[in-house]
Amino acid sequence: MNIALAQIDMRLGDIEGICARVESQAVLAKERGADLLCVPAPLMAGVVPGGLIEASNYENDLVRSLERLAARLKELEVVALVPAVVSYGGAPLFEVFVLDRGRAVPARTMLVLRRERTGDDLWAPPVFDVAGVRVAVTFDALRDLEELPRGCDLMVYFQVNAFDVHDEASSAVASVADGHFRREVARAGLWLACMAPVGAFDDAVYTGGSFVMDDAGHVVAQAPCFEESLLVQEVRRGMQLPCIEQHELPQYRREEWLWEALVIAVRDTALARGSRRAALLLSGDLQSSLAAALCVDALGPRNVVGLVVERSEVYTPSQEVAERERMELVRTLASNLNIRLVEHEAPEVSAIVDRVLTFAEGPQLREQAEGMLLRDLARIEHAVPVSSITKTDAALSAPALAASFQGVMAPFGDVYLSALEFLARMRNGAGTAVPTRLVTLNAVERSLSEALARAMRDDWEKTDWADHIARVLAKLEPSQVDGILEAHVDRNLPFEELPTIDANREAAALLLVLVRHGEYARRMLPECPIVSGRSFSERMWPASLAWSDLGRHGEEHRGVAELAREELDRAEQRGDEYGERVRGEVMGLIGGLLGITPEQLEHLQSEEGQRKIRENLQRFEGQVQEAISRMIESSSQEGPSDEHVVGPMGPGPVHPDRNFPFFSQN
Repeated sequence: MNIALAQIDMRLGDIEGICARVESQAVLAKERGADLLCVPAPLMAGVVPGGLIEASNYENDLVRSLERLAARLKELEVVALVPAVVSYGGAPLFEVFVLDRGRAVPARTMLVLRRERTGDDLWAPPVFDVAGVRVAVTFDALRDLEELPRGCDLMVYFQVNAFDVHDEASSAVASVADGHFRREVARAGLWLACMAPVGAFDDAVYTGGSFVMDDAGHVVAQAPCFEESLLVQEVRRGMQLPCIEQHELPQYRREEWLWEALVIAVRDTALARGSRRAALLLSGDLQSSLAAALCVDALGPRNVVGLVVERSEVYTPSQEVAERERMELVRTLASNLNIRLVEHEAPEVSAIVDRVLTFAEGPQLREQAEGMLLRDLARIEHAVPVSSITKTDAALSAPALAASFQGVMAPFGDVYLSALEFLARMRNGAGTAVPTRLVTLNAVERSLSEALARAMRDDWEKTDWADHIARVLAKLEPSQVDGILEAHVDRNLPFEELPTIDANREAAALLLVLVRHGEYARRMLPECPIVSGRSFSERMWPASLAWSDLGRHGEEHRGVAELAREELDRAEQRGDEYGERVRGEVMGLIGGLLGITPEQLEHLQSEEGQRKIRENLQRFEGQVQEAISRMIESSSQEGPSDEHVVGPMGPGPVHPDRNFPFFSQN
């Protein structure tokens, strides 16, 4: 059996266009002898469609389009697997439609309905035959590899987890060289076909790299990363095929994969907005310069236009020199990238408000004016306005950034500021794009200082805290700031486990307060591709929250589970105490009736007293039983011949051979 993996990138929701593309891929796959065609999981509506799956007409269009596609594929004699997220019982379900013999069969939904009647595992992977090969379908390979029934030959794994720069496994074939998938597949003893998506689907990004692995854990075929392709491979169970050597497999390099993922995100986001052009504000700093290089790699230099605004807050010779150097850096960048540069004189913001501005109001109004100019330029050029804000900026100074127009897309919105230096070094390795003066730690420190100064505007500058916060945070290195933010935002670590917490406890607390303070404003910032373990869009807290994580101040952690266990222990203790009290009252009553003193009762309740009671009861029971036996024997020899005698409880049958225990269960 030959399997084809169609690594294609299409716009979400274009159901008819996607089906037409799948049909064309099926034609190409059939020409290469394929029996089974697979397409990426997020192709139809992404992997987080939200309320879309609750729209009945969306489901109608999806099902009817797949049925028409199945009818066309019947003529090609190709079976296709088309995954999509659907609604099942009001909850999202990763479904896989099997297009075979002119029908579109929702395999997982059908099996769930069948298994509900039989009591089998509802969510076990569906298994079916294609060209004599037993095929299983999964969306979680590592979980299902060990649970597949015997006799499966091939597992088709549809990758749904988007690219995460900290998770190497999200890079598909690039992770195999470091041991991912190999051991699990070899232990399961079956073939694995990994269908890895490529492209940006909403805020999720995929880097491609589909592959086929034999039952010994060797990669026998791979698709390229970061581009569309059609991979066709023969599956031969139990036979060794030529494999790709480990040194020939792509190696995961964090900066390179992150850069290429962001390139895909910029390109696909612009196309989704109906444009192939980008406009951005160039400020002569590292992040705006690197954002321009990113847009050039994604869209081409002729489709990128830069805007630089000459600043008017120049009052001293040193400020004049700094402004001249900034303008020169922007012009050098535009020359390196071969992009068009639009220079604009600084607007007179004081004339707009018709009053004398305070020291803090000047930069804020200037940024608002620059945002207006960027919006106007993007409209004239029919371009997507791109922002250069980073995840560090969004964490620290979201309120000030949201006060002005920043664009509609922020490629670095999920990338911390300190990582840009390494990205710029990697990008300049392919040809100088960002001016060398900006690819330094000093440039990162200047950008961080600007972000902290921006964070002190508005609410903070009116308090006595502004100067204190600035002094405390100025002592931190950019890597320390980003390390604390990454631990708090991405990994959700408690205050006590933040890095450098012992040496910078107050600084860490202030950073977390700034993050919480900007919660409402971050929702007004441009969208960004998710390339980390948790972006701000995934980590939303209540906008009006007044709580910040300031630590436990040396106290032990106390949670709901601990509280519940304590209450259970307390309830058991109360039960034991109640039982002891009841026993004491009963023994006191018995003692009063029998004339037993309290000292004797206490002795009876002790372990030694209980032991003696048990011994006496056993001896007493034996004596009573012996007396009853003698009485029965005597009455049978001397009494009347009637079979019934009158006992203490009235007449009843007497059986000499029956034993009557004194202490019975009744």
